[in-house]
Amino acid sequence: MVVVTKAAETPATRCLRCRRTLTAAASVSAGYGPGCRARIRGAALATSPAEFTAGQIARARELLADAGLIPTSRAGVYQSVSSDGATIYLTHGAGCTCPAGTRGNGRTCYHRAAAWILGAAGKAA
Repeated sequence: MVVVTKAAETPATRCLRCRRTLTAAASVSAGYGPGCRARIRGAALATSPAEFTAGQIARARELLADAGLIPTSRAGVYQSVSSDGATIYLTHGAGCTCPAGTRGNGRTCYHRAAAWILGAAGKAA
């Protein structure tokens, strides 16, 4: 006889921002709980630093909406998914290992903008 428990039906998923357990289906699919989603939206709508263009902020919002920025065990360091989904980069507010971030020509990437937004959302907590 096989007994199926509720825990076996729905695996525990954690919020990508605060690491709390997510139980609602909408939260599990988004990767963030409702409070964290609200903080991220608020930080994304706040005035961005001059180093990021409007296009970079828009792509950063899309990256966060797709749960493509995943925190690592190091504070402020994230794994970010490339636009084609095939490559993972390490991203911090001060740098990124993506091609745009490693060129060294003073340009910033949207991965850094997403890390900035998550950092701003964390300060609002």
